[in-house]
Order: sequence, then C-alpha cells, then structure tokens
Amino acid sequence: MAENLNPVLGNLAKDPKATEDYSKDVEEVIARVDTMKEAGRVMEAVEEMLALEKKTRQASDGISTSRLLCKICQILYDVKEWAKLQEHIVMLAKKRGQTKRAITDMVKLVMSWLPALEKARMLELIGTLSDVTDGKIFVEVERARLTGMLAKIKEDEGKLEEAANLLQEVQVESFGAMERREKTEYILNQMRLVLGKKDFVRTQIISKKLNPKLLEAEDFQDLKVQYYEYMVRYWLHEKKFLDVSKAYQSIFNTANVQADEAKWKAALTAHALYLLLAPYDNEQEDMMHKLDKMEAKKLDKVPVFQELIKIFLRKEITAWPLANEAEIKSHPVFQDSPHEGASVRWDMLRKRVVQHNIKVISEYYDQIHTKRLCELLGLSDREAETELSELVCAKFVAAKIDRPAGEIRFGRKQNYTDRLNDWSDSITKMLDLVENSCHLIQKEQMVHAARAKLKAKK
Repeated sequence: MAENLNPVLGNLAKDPKATEDYSKDVEEVIARVDTMKEAGRVMEAVEEMLALEKKTRQASDGISTSRLLCKICQILYDVKEWAKLQEHIVMLAKKRGQTKRAITDMVKLVMSWLPALEKARMLELIGTLSDVTDGKIFVEVERARLTGMLAKIKEDEGKLEEAANLLQEVQVESFGAMERREKTEYILNQMRLVLGKKDFVRTQIISKKLNPKLLEAEDFQDLKVQYYEYMVRYWLHEKKFLDVSKAYQSIFNTANVQADEAKWKAALTAHALYLLLAPYDNEQEDMMHKLDKMEAKKLDKVPVFQELIKIFLRKEITAWPLANEAEIKSHPVFQDSPHEGASVRWDMLRKRVVQHNIKVISEYYDQIHTKRLCELLGLSDREAETELSELVCAKFVAAKIDRPAGEIRFGRKQNYTDRLNDWSDSITKMLDLVENSCHLIQKEQMVHAARAKLKAKK
C-alpha cells in the first residue's frame, strides 16, 4: 500500500545508464522490508536498504536507487520517526555520486506529505528540504514551491514583510522546468506580497518579469486581470493616471470581463475617469477621441460618463459643479475603497475641468482681462493665475500675463522667421486666388462667346 504513494516505486524499467541492473534485488529487499516493518524491525530494514543503495548508486542504477531512497523515507514516515526521517533525507542527498533522479524523486515524495502535516512538523520538513535543494539546479522548481509554502505560512501568521522577503528573492522567471502558468502565478504572488508591504520599487522590478503578450493567451485571462489590478495599485501610488487608465483599458478588453456586463461597465467607467484625470497631452486627447468613437455603443449604457467625456471633447466652457455630480462622485474611483486618495482625485477632476475651460478660452480669445477670465472660470485671481501658469509651463497653452494692466494675451510671440513664413503663406494663398479668379473669368468669357456665335447663326 505504501508503494502506491510514489509512482517511482512501481517502475521496473531498467536504467539505460546503469552498469549493472539491481531491479530484482530491489524487489526482493522491498518485499523483506515490508515484513520487517510489520515486525517492528524498522531500523534493521533501513540498514538493509542502505547497504543495497550503496551498490545501486555506485552502479549508476538511477531507477533502483530512487526506489530505495523513496522506500526508506516512506518507512520512516509511516512509523512517524520524524528525527530519523530528516536525518536520512539529508544523509541520502549528500552521499557521493548520488543520482539527480533519486534526489528529485525523494524530494517530490516528501513534499507530497507536507499539506497533511501539522504546522510545526511541516516547518521542520520544509527546512530540511530547503537545505537539501539549496544550490541544486535540477530541483530548483521544488525549492521554489517550498519557498512559496513557507511564505504562505508566514503570511497566515501576519508576518507579511517576512513572507515578501522570502518570495521576492526567487528568480522563478529563469526556471525552464516550471510550467508557464505556474511561473506566472508565482510572479503575481510576488507582486501581491511586495505591494502588501508597500515596496513599490520592487513591484515595478517584478512586473517587468512578465511579458504582457503572454497574458493575452486564452488560458491566461484571469491572470491578466489580476496583473493589471496590481499595476493599477502601483500606478496610483506613482500618481500616473494615464497609465492607470491604460491598465483599466486592458482589463476592459479581456474576454471574461467582456462577457460580464457589471465587470466591463466598472472597467470602462474607471478607464474613462482616470483618462480624464490624466494631464493634458496629445496621447490623452487621442485616447479620449478613440474611446468616444470605438466604444460608443457601450458608453450608451453608462450615459452619465459618456456625457462627461463629451464635455471634455467639446470646445465649450463647463460649469462647476458638474451635472450628475452625485452619481459621478459615488463611483469607486472617487471612493477611498478600494484605493485611497479619493478626495485628491476629486480635486484633480475639478482641476482638469478648469484647465479644459482655459484651453477653450485660449482658442476663442487673443486677449482677455484677468477679471473676465476669473468670472468665466469661477476662480480667484491667484487660483486662475496658478492654473494658467501650470498649463503654460506644460506648453499646452501659450500665454503671457500683464499684471499691471490686468490683461492676458494668448498665443506665441512670433519671431522674424515665423513672420516671414506667414507673409510667404499669405502671398501664396493670394496668388492662388488670383490665378483661380483668372481661370474662372476666362471660362465665363468662353461661354459668353459660344452663346454669341449661336445667336448670330440663328
């Protein structure tokens, strides 16, 4: 019955690398050992198997050696000889010329017992296995899994920082033997723990280990959502709202999110709001236009947020407070749960509305009095000047403030080259108009001449 716990024990194939086949001897010893165990002669049985293990190891019979190592561990596990089990695991792994297969199979067998053990015993065995697998590339995956188990225990104890420190050092991205999904889940777990201890520098480093193209696979959709949710937390800390918006856009474009109306509505509205909170630039404006055109049908189902986007796309001054302010403010983006800083984000939205209004005014006015600008914006002199200065520094609006005169001039001051270019463009347009007019006059003259000839013939 014990042999069924390890598939290696039932493998009777001959090792092609072995100089001598000990499979029959191993069968006989295992049969005797089971009888000896039932009689209570456990250590005598272990000594007999150790004697045969030396011969199989020296003969490079990896299969037979593996079966013996697993059987030794199995017997000690069955009789609950924990100290002896740990001692023999270390001793068998350190024997000279020990085969990689034997060590790997032994480690896998012992790891299969861990979930059923009590916490103290599990920690002892994890420590023993960690020592055995240390520095051995052929069991790097098993060592990574052991580290994951230990980190989970630490996290359950409330020692989040210790768990993160344990897991973040595992360079799992270089493990060729690990399945790509398991590897991705491992890296996401690293991101979760370092975010938990607010190590945002480490979060950014770990996030680079994942290729976003890999997350586009059909069987990775749940992991894609999880990855971008972690990236939202990171970009919010960095206060890069455009990157937050892009993360929500990726979540929105995920297949399993598209299939759930509640999920895609939450992702779409968050994408739209963070896009509006992002600083004005060409990329942000381009994304707003694309959102309004490409997702028009789905935006129809969230009319309040659709109208908010159109407010920023229209060249019209927008009054504050906004229409439907209560519904907009109730969105999770402007709540402290799940992400802190709701009041800051609401103030930022007001700031973006003011900046939008300044941009609109700059397109309709060449010159405006400061008092009139304050009336249009609904701000004090100092606030209006601060907002205008910020847009000028960002080179989004060109303006000059004349404080003594209380005037603001919009537009860049032209240098000699710009003036010459404008003059040249004007002359070119004028000459084109003259040429076109001459062409039309000649056409009319030809038409009248043709009509005159027809009348003369009649």
